[in-house]
Amino acid sequence: MRAATHESAKASSPNVLVVDDDEHLVVAITELLRDAGYETKAAYDGHLAIQRLSTAYAPDVIVLDLAMPMVSGFEVLNWMRQHALEIPVVLATLEDDVTAADLGRS
Repeated sequence: MRAATHESAKASSPNVLVVDDDEHLVVAITELLRDAGYETKAAYDGHLAIQRLSTAYAPDVIVLDLAMPMVSGFEVLNWMRQHALEIPVVLATLEDDVTAADLGRS
């Protein structure tokens, strides 16, 4: 019975998508989240993040770097908006002057 209880608790763990082009940072964030009881998936660029979100995968929250090459975090946010995905996003960026207007919100 104990194994079933553990599986039930694991199935209800919040799921986090970590999106950043810095592999070391992704590993650090995912390890911290897993230690805190979260399920995690990683995407090392915005394109992979959009691919994951295009499937049935729906995380409870996304940790998103804004400044990535190729497909930026801004483009991921725009794609999410265009597809009516309302998933909370935590911005993980070195940019210190990002405003709500920069993100398309007023």
